[in-house]
Amino acid sequence: MTSSNYFPREEYEGRWKRVWDAMRAKGYDHLLVWSRGAGSYDRLGNGLWLTNFANNGTGQDWADDVQMGAWTFSAVLFRDGRAPELHSAQPPQETEYAKVVCGELIVHEPSLITGLPEYFRKHGIEGRVAVVGDDVLPGLYDRRLRSLTPQIEWVTDEWFLLEPQRVKSKREQEAFRTAGDITTHALAAGMDALIAGESSAEAAARTAMEIMRRGGCFSRIDMHHGPHAERFLLGDMLYGYDTSAPQKGDMVRGWIQGPIFQGYWLDPGRTAVCGGLPTKEQRHILEGATEVCRTIIKAIRPGVTARQLGVIGESAASRYAGAGIDLNLGIFGHQMGTFYGPHIIPAGDPGVLEAIEEKQGASANEIMVREYEKIDEPYEPGMLIAVEAFMKHAGVGMSGLEDHVLVTADGCEQITNTPLYL
Repeated sequence: MTSSNYFPREEYEGRWKRVWDAMRAKGYDHLLVWSRGAGSYDRLGNGLWLTNFANNGTGQDWADDVQMGAWTFSAVLFRDGRAPELHSAQPPQETEYAKVVCGELIVHEPSLITGLPEYFRKHGIEGRVAVVGDDVLPGLYDRRLRSLTPQIEWVTDEWFLLEPQRVKSKREQEAFRTAGDITTHALAAGMDALIAGESSAEAAARTAMEIMRRGGCFSRIDMHHGPHAERFLLGDMLYGYDTSAPQKGDMVRGWIQGPIFQGYWLDPGRTAVCGGLPTKEQRHILEGATEVCRTIIKAIRPGVTARQLGVIGESAASRYAGAGIDLNLGIFGHQMGTFYGPHIIPAGDPGVLEAIEEKQGASANEIMVREYEKIDEPYEPGMLIAVEAFMKHAGVGMSGLEDHVLVTADGCEQITNTPLYL
């Protein structure tokens, strides 16, 4: 490890202990965690969180069904109670392994996919092996890996790391505060541009500049306006922005998504009106989304549950109901970490989960049983929560807002503080 690492080795050792504790609780002796980097953030955060490693490169390599280099991928192996091993295929002369924090680095040249099975046989690894990252490892590589490991029963457990990552350490909380400060300034810069009538592309550029000049990173910046912004939550499907500019009186919306600082994910958003003078109808839905978020944030503290917050948010939203107004009740937030957390704040009380699971003709929001499974678990200090709300009025526009808070000993600390445009 070099002195430039943001987290000391002791931080990673604490994470490894939490992973081992979770493994013992589930009866796992071995765990393999896949990550994909090289221009992608698909589960990249898991490997980064465990070992401070991220694959470099320009993107996922073309599939090679003979050599199977799989340069884009890496795997972290937990076995025998020892510090985790990082398995990679990237040659040491091409990769900054000096910053990696792990028990042992194993480079499989020329192929990670064929090298891992050989390593498993050599070290007598057999039986049940839990795996995180089945959802990003391509089928071509996965089929080959399984064919070469008949002694292993692969047990997919994609949500396994959520529990060890749930409560943030003091150093992680500092990283999130830095990320929040970065997005606070960046989103304000983008929204100011949209309000002034500058193009979506110019607004995105101003946002990106603020993120990058402060040492941050992003995955996507959405800046859009007008009728398109009323119909669709996000902007241009490929980039998130285009070169069109809003007209005075158009509703405008900005959103930032990505691993803002040290790989930690935030996704704050704001809505305003170009020219800064909303109509009565526009102000109604701007205030509505804002009030829902404010009310939920005021209620966040240790001991509260996501179900309780959902009921509180629904009550706040109901005060803005009216003809032609869609309160857009989907979810009111979710947990955050190195990516979006799937455990959500429901919009209202979803009722008994078993009944929802069996309900015929249920909507997508009604059958999110896995996402609802933690809604009765009390929040703890150190958790990072995203709070969001949307409202739509046909012919008027769609208002949305999202902020992030850290749960503290006696309440919560809001870490994204871009102005409210009412």
